[in-house]
Amino acid sequence: MITFEDFQPGVSFGTAAVTLDDTMFENWTALFPGDADCVPDMPEGMTAVLVMNAYMELIAPRPPGNVHASQAFDISQLPKLGQTVQTTVTCRSKELHKGRRWIDLDTQSHDENGTLLFTGTMRLIWAA
Repeated sequence: MITFEDFQPGVSFGTAAVTLDDTMFENWTALFPGDADCVPDMPEGMTAVLVMNAYMELIAPRPPGNVHASQAFDISQLPKLGQTVQTTVTCRSKELHKGRRWIDLDTQSHDENGTLLFTGTMRLIWAA
């Protein structure tokens, strides 16, 4: 299990590939039908889906009880259906504050050609 001690500022947990396939898009538009109009581009809201898929693959196993406190993105461009997005997750910082273990992560997502698509930050309270 990944613990608070395993997070080191500036150290990457690696890169994970997620393909924006038809099934993922259909599941999204079942929840948000209006986003079907974005085709062939990915809807902006799906950035979290791609990044969270990468996070769950790279940072595992996680202890139960973590709290996802916040997440934000800066979008340069959106991928298109069928593209594979490579997301790297890096520890930005960690701190023990009032008995809670705070973790800040940075994410960078690129297309198959290395073009930057979007960056993000994620803040978590780590359980162990």
